[in-house]
This record gives sequence, C-alpha cells and structure tokens, in this order.
Amino acid sequence: MALNRLSDLLAAKSVYTREQLKGVLDTQDATINTGVFRPAGFDSVLLFVTETKTPDRVQYVDKLEGDVLHWQGQNAGRSDSLIVEHRLRGIELLLFYRTRKYEYPGAGFKYEGSFEYVSHQGSMPTSFTLRREAERPAQAEIKAETEAGAQVEASGAFNPSSIEDARKKTLSAIVMRQGQPAFRKALLNAYEQRCALTGCDVPQVLEAAHICGYMGPETNDVRNGLLLRADLHTLYDRALIAIDPLTHEVSIAPALRESEYASLEGRLLRLPKHPQQRPSREALQIHWMHVRSIREGQS
Repeated sequence: MALNRLSDLLAAKSVYTREQLKGVLDTQDATINTGVFRPAGFDSVLLFVTETKTPDRVQYVDKLEGDVLHWQGQNAGRSDSLIVEHRLRGIELLLFYRTRKYEYPGAGFKYEGSFEYVSHQGSMPTSFTLRREAERPAQAEIKAETEAGAQVEASGAFNPSSIEDARKKTLSAIVMRQGQPAFRKALLNAYEQRCALTGCDVPQVLEAAHICGYMGPETNDVRNGLLLRADLHTLYDRALIAIDPLTHEVSIAPALRESEYASLEGRLLRLPKHPQQRPSREALQIHWMHVRSIREGQS
C-alpha cells in the first residue's frame, strides 16, 4: 500500500486555518485543536506551533529559527515516541507555525513543510530539535537533471571544431557525477577502492553515492555514503536497488529480476574494515523505507 501523505495536498508557505484543514482531511476530529494531531487515513502528523502563547495557555518554549525548530512536546509525553520514530514508521512531520495566535486571518498557521527529528532531551515536556527536510529523492533528482540541462544549454551549441573545450566539459561532467572530491576520496579509502557491491576496482567508474540524498555539506559523511560502480549508483538513486539495514543484504526491484542485475539479489554489502566508516543503519533504514513505499505503491 502506498503512503498517503498530506503534504501532497498542501502548498508550502501557504496559510491554513484548522477549519480549512478539516476540509482537506475530511474530518471533524476535535483533536485537531491540539498541538499534535495524527489524522486518520494519512501517514502524517501535524504539529501546530505558536511561538508566543496567550496567557491562558501552557507556556511551552517553541521557536523556529531558519530550518531548525526548537519545540516542546506534550506534557504527558503521549506523542514523544511518534516524533522520535517517525522515519522508522514511515510518518512525515508537518509543521504549521505562527509567531502569535492572530498573526494570520482566522487564527491560521503558515505551513512550513516537512520536518525531521534530530534530537531530544528531558521529559514531560520533552524538548525536541527538528530540522526542515530536504526535497524528496524524486524531486531532488528532477531538479538536478533540470539544472544540469540548463548548464549544458548555457554552455553553448555543440561545436565539433572545439575539441579541447569539449574535453574539458566532459571531464567536468564526470567529476560532478562522481561526487564531491573530498567525499569520494573518503569513500575510496574506506572501501579500499572497490565497489561495495561488486568489488570492481577500476577507480574511474566508482562513484560516491549518498545513502540519503544530498542535503548539504553535512551529508558528505562517509557513514552516509557507499562506493558504487556508476551503473549501480544510478540504480540505487532510482530506488531499484536497496540495502537491508539489518542484514546488509541487497534487494533488487522486480523490474530487474530478469536482467543481468538479478545476481545481486541477496548479495552482502562489502563493509569497510573500520567500524566508524561503516554505513549508518539509520541512513540505510531511511532509504529502505523509501524504496519499500515505492514498491508497495507499484504492487
């Protein structure tokens, strides 16, 4: 069964009142008036956050600073595990934020988009740190391809007489595809210059693959990477190959079972010798859940 995400029905940075959201959700559930609401039929949790509370409300300490939300959960802590485990459960956290109750018409909230759990401390209430999620892999891929196409067009029409210029552009494209130099170098070292799936030892075709899609420099961590042969990198990014986070076994999509890649099914991932360089189980779990949701939606 495909994930049913409320975010697919909402426009980021738009203002919604709770009554409008009731219409979108087709619900009259009164608990939408609380700070944490999980609507029936959706793999989503809505967080309603007001920075400056009215005097009659519990004075939680909540503040959105750029892409980071500092937020206190419910006093009873009933939703704490849901927040901490939202990735494992395949649930998105959607933030509706306002600095004061009547900042927007109808006491509405600005929809800030999807956020992800980072850390927490204390209890009753628990203090959480959440971070704005980057674009979903499919969206990021489309955006990257569009930008790459624009760069090619901007570089000018094909000119067969300019061989040196063409050579430079080709090398530039290869470097971009292989990944950020420092990140790739770290993975080449960790995996001893061999593909993590096939053992291929030709450096020219080995690429730095992010387990979780690239979301800025902090994701260029060796624990968020796999050294993969170029074709396998493509299949991994397109969710046609996944790695079981518990067993490290390869799982291939049904579409590949009659192809030359069928032999990869059940193969064990080659792990770096040093434990601190091995893939993050959490990162593998996020990709695994993403792949599962796609496959379930296609079945």
